[in-house]
Parts: sequence; C-alpha cells; structure tokens
Amino acid sequence: MTASAEIGTDPTPGAASDGPAAPDATPEPPVVRARHLALHGPRGRVFGPVDLDVAPGVLVLVQGAQGSGRTSLLLTLAGRMVPDADARLDVLGHHLPRERRAVQSAAAIAGFGGIDDLDQSVTVGALVRERLAWLGPWYRRQPRLTRRTLDEALAPAFGDRPVPAPGTVAWDLDELDAMLLRLGLALLQRPRLLVVDDVDQVLDDARRQVVWTRLERLAAGGLTVVAACASADEVTRTRWVTPPTVVALPL
Repeated sequence: MTASAEIGTDPTPGAASDGPAAPDATPEPPVVRARHLALHGPRGRVFGPVDLDVAPGVLVLVQGAQGSGRTSLLLTLAGRMVPDADARLDVLGHHLPRERRAVQSAAAIAGFGGIDDLDQSVTVGALVRERLAWLGPWYRRQPRLTRRTLDEALAPAFGDRPVPAPGTVAWDLDELDAMLLRLGLALLQRPRLLVVDDVDQVLDDARRQVVWTRLERLAAGGLTVVAACASADEVTRTRWVTPPTVVALPL
C-alpha cells in the first residue's frame, strides 16, 4: 500500500491573492520530495512505499499505529536512516542518503526515545548551555545562562507558557514542559525542517493541545514541521487554525 500526499505545493483553486503575482515568480521547491520511499529490513517492510511533497512552512501530521514505521520514516526524512536503494528522496534540496550530512545540519529532531531524551539529573539551564556549546565553535566557551537569556532561547518552543527556571532539574518537569524543552533544544539549531516524534507521549489532551498549537505557530512562521502521533482521531480532537495535512501509514 502506498501513502501519498502533496502538501502545500499548489494554491487552492479560486483562493484570493494579496496582489498580482510577479511575472517571473516561481513556486518554492518542496522541502521534502519523496518517490517510492520505503525501508525494508531483515524482517521485511519497515514502512512505505510513500510518495510525498512537502512545501515550505507547513505542518504535516504523520499518523501511524505502533509497528507502522512512523519513527523510521521521520528519521529517514531527517537524514538519520537510509531508505531502500530504489527510493528517491530529496530534502531541502539535498539528495539522500548521499548528502545526509547537509540534511542533518539543517533538520532538527525532537521527541525521539533513546535519541534526544533529557538527562533527568541535569538542570534546564545546563541542558540549554550544553546544547549551545555543542552547536557553537569549539573554542567559544558558553557563559552561564541568565534567566533572561534562557527565556529568549526557549521562547520559540514555550510561547506564552512560562519557561522553567534555570535551576529546575529535568526530573521535576511535567510531561508538557519536558516536551517543550526538547522542542526548544532542537530549535536552537535554527533548523529549516523540524521533525517531531510521538507527540502523544504528552498524554493529557489539554496539554497535548499546547504542543500542537506551538508546532502550528512554528509552521505559520515559516518553519516546515513534520510531526507524528499514533492516535487515529488526533486531528478531529485538536483545535487548529489551519488543520495539518495527514499522512496515514498502514500497518
């Protein structure tokens, strides 16, 4: 079975325009273009085949139950896994897997168990400082974060929600603040593509709504976001300004 979607690549028929289009205007190339994207392992199919076009600045929701391969699909889009040899995948203008290093530097990931888990014994301030040090030049020492600089660093992820104090230990964060912190750490990379796994690890519906709202606003600001969940009715249970495009993965 093939999951296929063309996301944000064509204008809505009859949609009003803010003004006349420039004579030489051309649409932006898609952030993701996948054809016959699939992955097989020793035990058979992991996911796919998937045909996918994702335009800049949209939110895509990948829905798939456990065993559908959604995590592997997301890691493949972010350049962290290698698809089948006959798949065609271009992300941010780079061909994968040949140019995976370029994609990895421009695509950030969050919410992946065993990959970006928070060190539970470390404070919020230390986590942010360590991430900034890792992203910066090796010779530049990161100063101790003040409350103001911490708020500014994590504002894209937390929005109007208060940022935890720098001395807060990750163990003491609730599931929502922990997820937002993981998003904030990923956004410090200043990515062009954000890939988020397992949004429904935030179990409470009202708290999960905060995560979706933040992701939707990030996309509205121009960042392309691909996020995954298991719940089949997630779109209908969530309030949206603009509903995301859903890519449903079969088992």
